[in-house]
Amino acid sequence: MNYDNFKESGALTTMLRSAIAAFGFLALVVPVIAAEPGGAASGTIAGEEIELSVWTEQSDFTSSSFSIYFQAPALRERGLGSLSLGAEWIGDLDGDFFSAEIDIPILDTDPYRIYRADLDDELSLTITSASHQGGVLAIAGQVEGVLTSVDRIALRNPDPDDTLSVSLTFEAVLGELQ
Repeated sequence: MNYDNFKESGALTTMLRSAIAAFGFLALVVPVIAAEPGGAASGTIAGEEIELSVWTEQSDFTSSSFSIYFQAPALRERGLGSLSLGAEWIGDLDGDFFSAEIDIPILDTDPYRIYRADLDDELSLTITSASHQGGVLAIAGQVEGVLTSVDRIALRNPDPDDTLSVSLTFEAVLGELQ
């Protein structure tokens, strides 16, 4: 078959349309495939600059909540455990949370204590972007607040003299809770 016959038969047009459709489909799928769980946060804790990485094995999301755990050697050096940030909402993830909290364990304490704050403690959690596709949530935002030391069990015995200021910007890609 020569080019003129190929052209007249419409086979060329059909092949081009198929190729364009296939590449278009790949363009939609590749970003989701490329979005592996992970991420980072940066900012200050107690006025000191810090870089944290998302602990992917502990971080996840559902249709109405997310839980992100951050870890860094700098936290351990300060006698602290992994920082956790969690939030819950109804409907769309639009930044209107009915619950949000952040806590950081204080290592080597008896009874076990954590630094903690939630929305009632004027914790500020702002989502700057969020997208959900194929069991993956890509989320970015800022969190700020002053965390107070409390007993981990029942969150009692707050010590208003033992606080920790936190100001972080974060980006995370989370896998859906199975």
